[in-house]
This record gives sequence, structure tokens and C-alpha cells, in this order.
Amino acid sequence: MAERKVDVLTVRWYERAARSPDIVTRWLGAAREHLPEAMPRRFGDVEPLRGRLDRDGEDGFRRGHEQADTLFFLAGTAPVYSGSLSARKARYFGPTVAHSLHAVLEPGDDRVRRFALALTHPATVYVSASVNEQTLDRGELWGGPDEQPFLAPLGEWLGLPPTPPAWCWFGPAYTRMVRRRVSGSEVAGGLLWTGGTWVDERLTARMSEVDPVRRHAARMPGGLRRNTLQVLLGAFR
Repeated sequence: MAERKVDVLTVRWYERAARSPDIVTRWLGAAREHLPEAMPRRFGDVEPLRGRLDRDGEDGFRRGHEQADTLFFLAGTAPVYSGSLSARKARYFGPTVAHSLHAVLEPGDDRVRRFALALTHPATVYVSASVNEQTLDRGELWGGPDEQPFLAPLGEWLGLPPTPPAWCWFGPAYTRMVRRRVSGSEVAGGLLWTGGTWVDERLTARMSEVDPVRRHAARMPGGLRRNTLQVLLGAFR
């Protein structure tokens, strides 16, 4: 099949590492119930992905994730082309980890939304869904950066994005902080936003700052702000 341009939906989950239940159990359970195409047909921590669900089973998927150092990748079945899970052994400077899904589906696809919400829990900070154009070639997606910035470099939570995604879910830590300005549906213990006024700019990451230490939002939930420079200095004491 010749390569073609497609709109790719990226869903990303940000959560507190120390309080999050096992992502493998959550992913497999949510896929079985809501989005079978997200089952990990192939998986591994390096390309090419050598693990296979039909050969290694779900136990093999779990073992692979346990052995991965930073990120664990998976390939689903079209229209779900890929995803990544933060590895259990990953060590970051900040308290946040992130998981992602990439699919050629409409942002409002109800299966994706149910799948996304099924992965959330009280320690989930924020979930976003955004769209960008990529190239689909022989079952692989290739393209530029997501329209939404990555909000947790090295585990450091920077804050909410300056511009709104296609839709998002605010976790319990954010619901009170955003409720006065945004409207949404209370679901899965948080607030589902699908359009309208965006959040107060004091809650958004300052992505244009040259100095990474200054990119944190002015206001964030307790326990999420951690100064990377201070952590680095502490590591050498």
C-alpha cells in the first residue's frame, strides 16, 4: 500500500508514579473491554519490537514491561498503530510518568474515550487527546511532533498546556482548580472537557521560557512541582 497522509489521534496519560496501579493490568483490561485494537500485537523496549502476543501471551507482555528500563513500546491492530508505557524501572527526576496511544481515529470516537477514561485513577493528573498529520507507510506512522507539547520531561510536571487539545480529562487534583473557568462532565472521578473556555493561564506551562526551570506553571497541585536543578545538585552531594 502506498504511503498516505492521515490524521493521527494521540492520547496521553500523565500520572503520579508512586501512587499508580500497574499500567499493564489497566491497559489489557481496558483494551479487552473498550478497544480490542489496542491489545499489544507486538511489543518491546527497542525497535524492531520482538515480543508477540500470539506467541508470548499476556505474561510475556508483562515480563517485557518489567524488564524495560525507560519506555516500553507496543504495536496494536489498525486503526491503533502504536503506544508506549512508562517502564516500572524508569527513574526520573520528577514524580510524573506518561503513557501514550496513537491511532487513526476521530477525536470523538467513543471507544477511544471509554478506553482513555478506563485507565484513569485518583493519581492520574491529566489526560489529553490531540490530532496531527502523519504519514502512514506499510503499517507504520511517520511524522512531525504532536500539536500538544510533552508536559512531563524527565518526570517533571510543567503544568497544563497553553493551548487546548481536542479534548481532555482533568484528574481530581485539578478539578477544583479549573472548575471556576471551564465547564465539563464529571466522569471517572475527574472532569471531562470537550470544548469551550480554556483554563486560567496561571495553570499552564510556560513553554516559551528558555530556562527549563522557569517553564513550570505559576500554579500547580501540591506535590507535583519539583525543581530539576535542585534534584541534580542533590545527586552529587
